[in-house]
Amino acid sequence: MAATAFSKRGFLARITHLAACFALFAASSALAQTPHWVGSWMASPCAPADAEPRRDQLSLNGDTVRQIVHLSIGGVAVRLHFSNTFGTAPLLIRSVRVAAAGKGSEIAGDGDKAATFSGKPEVSIAPGESVVSDAVNLPANADGNLAVSFFVPEKVTAPAVHYTALQTSWVAPGEQTSAAELKGAHKITVDLILTAVDVASRTSPGAIVALGSSTTDGAHSTPNANHRWTDFLAERLRTTDAANAPAVLNAGISGNRVLNDGRGAWGPIFGESALKRFHRDVLAQSGLKWIFVFEGGNDIRQAAGNPEVIQPQQLIKAFQLMAREAHARKLKLIVATITPSQGTNPKDETPAWEATRLEVNKWILTTKDIDGAVDFDKAAADPQRPARLLPAYDSGDHLHPNDAGYKAMGESIDLHLFQ
Repeated sequence: MAATAFSKRGFLARITHLAACFALFAASSALAQTPHWVGSWMASPCAPADAEPRRDQLSLNGDTVRQIVHLSIGGVAVRLHFSNTFGTAPLLIRSVRVAAAGKGSEIAGDGDKAATFSGKPEVSIAPGESVVSDAVNLPANADGNLAVSFFVPEKVTAPAVHYTALQTSWVAPGEQTSAAELKGAHKITVDLILTAVDVASRTSPGAIVALGSSTTDGAHSTPNANHRWTDFLAERLRTTDAANAPAVLNAGISGNRVLNDGRGAWGPIFGESALKRFHRDVLAQSGLKWIFVFEGGNDIRQAAGNPEVIQPQQLIKAFQLMAREAHARKLKLIVATITPSQGTNPKDETPAWEATRLEVNKWILTTKDIDGAVDFDKAAADPQRPARLLPAYDSGDHLHPNDAGYKAMGESIDLHLFQ
């Protein structure tokens, strides 16, 4: 009888233990499926003075902006980031709405949803600051376009701008944010004030932020086609595992340099240096897990005698500094080799340009200071003339790839780097 009682107690103990294990497993599974914020799209802001070629698109005064953005991953909700990074006065926006984008300035799907800021329909952004909206209960699709509409009621001549958007957006007179199609709208090819879109994802492991210059920005790729190398990388990640794909955020600024901002030998150099904007444009992104750096060519291509001409070790130290910053936050830093550019500036080219590029690339491919390397140089170069782009990948200026070149670069990346 005692043995039977002991057996029952043991049986009950085992049942209790199993129940606890199942409860722990269920709790862990629920935690894994809890939505978390991951950046799905971004645009690095530049000072308006840097965007002189697009100055005609910058002035706003009682206008509705409908910004079209392309998401790398989807989610069950979204939130929006707006910036007055380089403004000199407060910037007021109101009546913010978000929807799936349709044709032209139209919205699609089941209509739009309002975005608020601490429950309010408008927000004033102080100079040098950014704001994030409340969560918007709008499911968003991976590889889809969102239309983010907002009204700027007061005159603004210097909004934060990303000038190489390669995406058509719209500005229309008056308050039309809830309109299915904007009336009297004109096209713009810049990103204004909106600098990031996060999605609430249950499965994405996080975001990859690509820090770079024009070849990351997608210069000379087909507008509205999403043919930057970052787009091809995002497509490969979604194809490999759609549910668990990392997001890919493009923090490229055409003309950007690692060490210096301001103006260089070839005219405007857009945006602050990569080192200066590293915290704002990279480390501050939601769900950041991996940093992918593809910079340095604009530092190297300076006329002989220019006081800003850099030596290989200067670029190497900058990459090492980024790696230390990343590792301090338990992030991984990947660096890509610098692609060839011979023939871009034939009057100013010196042998030192190529020598510096090759020395930096050798360090990238052999160092243990970073968490991975990608050989964009090998992917894009002409094997017969390795200092030049492969003709089939050359957009025509001997510096920027065409769509095929960007695809080759995106396909050269080992996806195991993001496991």
